[in-house]
Amino acid sequence: MVTATLAEDHVVVRDCIRALVECAGHEIVGEVTPLMIHMKQALDQIEHGKHQEAVQVIRMVYEDFSHDMGMGMVMQGVGLKNTARQVDQRFGTRLGASLDEALTKGNVPVLEKVIQELAFLLMLEKFTVLQASFGKASASTQTQQTIFWLGRNYFSYFLEPTLAEKNQVEAQRLDRMLDRMLYRLEDGQPEEFVALQKELVSGIVDAFHLDRPPAMPAGSHQK
Repeated sequence: MVTATLAEDHVVVRDCIRALVECAGHEIVGEVTPLMIHMKQALDQIEHGKHQEAVQVIRMVYEDFSHDMGMGMVMQGVGLKNTARQVDQRFGTRLGASLDEALTKGNVPVLEKVIQELAFLLMLEKFTVLQASFGKASASTQTQQTIFWLGRNYFSYFLEPTLAEKNQVEAQRLDRMLDRMLYRLEDGQPEEFVALQKELVSGIVDAFHLDRPPAMPAGSHQK
């Protein structure tokens, strides 16, 4: 159909214009928690072969923490243990057990995998909350965009840099897919958003050799 083709072309052109305007689409927008900072630090140390230092960082934030930073500043946060437990309850995973075993044995590759999978599921959790708001009159576009960026940050902060080192093309493809998800959200097209999310999840699972979660929280359209 000519009409459908023209409409599709319009969407492609519009997305390209938006991508040019938002050329820093992979930037971190909004909150980066103290736990995220420590998780990222551990991943960076693992990447540079500093395995003992990485394990030490993970141990520092294993339990809920409150670190005195000096000059009256205190860094507080929920630890990896409780974060993994909450994710396990929502997704039916066993990240908590894997984390404990890896720390006991000093198994750095498993610790790296746990952090990556935790980042992936925390991203997915935010997108699940976002999907639950679709169709609700009380859901504001601004709130939905805030939730979207909280989810996207987990990809941009943890997963994208690692993937870019191994497969720059795939990292860019997934980053642009997140751009398109944002555009569909802005355009009020929830079904298209969900379809893109499914494709994103498949891409991340394949790229990082992750297991798909056995269960999905209520409100998710992911299969």
